[in-house]
Amino acid sequence: MGYLIRDCQRCGKSHVQMQIKGFATQDDLNYEMFMVCNACGRGSIYQGQPKGNFADDRDLETGRSIRDSPVQIYPEIPKLSDDIPARTRDLFRQAATCLRYGLSEPAGAMFRKTIDVGTKEFYSNNERLKDKQPANALRSRLKALGDMKVLDEDIVELADIAALDGNDATHDEDPYTTKEAEALEELTIDLLDRLFVRPATIARVRAKQIASGLRKADTAGESDGV
Repeated sequence: MGYLIRDCQRCGKSHVQMQIKGFATQDDLNYEMFMVCNACGRGSIYQGQPKGNFADDRDLETGRSIRDSPVQIYPEIPKLSDDIPARTRDLFRQAATCLRYGLSEPAGAMFRKTIDVGTKEFYSNNERLKDKQPANALRSRLKALGDMKVLDEDIVELADIAALDGNDATHDEDPYTTKEAEALEELTIDLLDRLFVRPATIARVRAKQIASGLRKADTAGESDGV
């Protein structure tokens, strides 16, 4: 059977022979090939343009191009709005990726960090807060946002629940379960939507109304709360 010489991404062995065990045709020229490592017996999928018969005992790469690395499959994660700051979105992506790989405890810890960083970035994105210094402790920061009437009471409560749940994932000795991490993901999405997406949507609609004459310009800043 045909083979490739590659570094196995499954066991880490360098320059090992990988035997073809199956293939799928993408078109008349391009294939996806299921290759099994002779060292560990595990498989990887490679894309390329092999030449000749797969049954021949030869290097499939001879005369044609086949990618050096196998196909990487990444889990699909919820897409967040661009209204949410990039750093916060990146932390959420890391947390959601951990969750989909079954790593519930690091997922919970990263969701908590997402909330922590997100509330700090909320300070710099809100006109009433950009000159204020946010509290170091997350729950104290949330309480302050409520006391200043920047956030409504239900949002402060939502954020506090999510923060406490993230603390459990970080500090509790008991295992943090997948169901708990999934619930925390939903809470985090809801919180980010309320902190960033809804205010940005309202601001865009208000600006459009002002531009069209449906709303007076002096009402544009009528409410800074969320």
